[in-house]
Amino acid sequence: MGKLVLDNLTIRYRSEKAVENFSLEVNTGEMVSLLGPSGAGKTTILKAIAGIIQLDAGEITIDGRSVKGVPPEKRDTVMVFQNPLLFPFMNVVQNIAFGLRMQGRLDQEGKKRIAEILELTHLKGLESRKVHRLSGGQQQRVSLARALVLKPAVLLLDEPLSNLDANLRQQMRALIQDIQAETRLTMLFVTHDQSEALVLSHRVALLLDGRLRQVGTPRELFYQPADVEVARFFGGENFFEGHIDGGYFHCPYGKVQISETDGNGHRRTATIRPEDLVVSPEAGPGLPGKIQRTRFEGSATRLWIQCQHRQFVALTSEPGFKRNQWVSLSLPPDKIRVFPP
Repeated sequence: MGKLVLDNLTIRYRSEKAVENFSLEVNTGEMVSLLGPSGAGKTTILKAIAGIIQLDAGEITIDGRSVKGVPPEKRDTVMVFQNPLLFPFMNVVQNIAFGLRMQGRLDQEGKKRIAEILELTHLKGLESRKVHRLSGGQQQRVSLARALVLKPAVLLLDEPLSNLDANLRQQMRALIQDIQAETRLTMLFVTHDQSEALVLSHRVALLLDGRLRQVGTPRELFYQPADVEVARFFGGENFFEGHIDGGYFHCPYGKVQISETDGNGHRRTATIRPEDLVVSPEAGPGLPGKIQRTRFEGSATRLWIQCQHRQFVALTSEPGFKRNQWVSLSLPPDKIRVFPP
């Protein structure tokens, strides 16, 4: 079990609304990421679920039971923070066992559970090591193990990887994915890192300015953004206007068939992702353009291309493009996303 339902949450700090009318369901065994920039309200929502701060309006239920007025220790949730918050005078196994000891559950079954969690989090062999002798990644694994051993209905993770270097982050992402797949634990994961949310989650909930803007699978948010702001958050840079006529969206760069049939003459905004633009060094049937600048990004190169009276941003894996070079630019119709009204 572990279904989490957030219904119209509103949370204020003094007179300002940090979160407004926020609703979300996290199904049993699902991993959902709360994604958004700093100040969007992500950690505030996590703290409200954990009972650390109070709601001004709305309701939180876990497995159909309202947690209104329920103290944090009775909510069957555990929160893993950005900093591990371990006890420095305890060794690894003592830190992991702390919650069980406080609950009076450090019996034979509890000790067996600790042994399983040590194996699951790759901490076996480090049981007697003190916290100050652990690496950052090991400390975060101990923090995660301390939460997992309690078998909460919902595990809340507040940017637990943000203080780790790139290699450790990759390792911890893979570990969290493996643990989620193994335990089928319900997880709500807060992050500002788009790639982290897309890689880890079954679904992503995007917050901007305390409001939920879109919920969906990683692929849906990336390729089918609900509006221009969502598209921009996920790296969208090419936006243009057009109109509907006869079931098609017409723009200066082609036409795209759409499902709307009665919107003739209506103006719409569309976008195409930088990696979906086709850039050719030869003159062709596409738009002629001149490269204004380039930026090498490892496996790809970003190009700023001036075509007629507007600039496009393209991302290509083809090498050799240079500043001031003339190219041909094509916009595949099936890659153009027309926003709903």
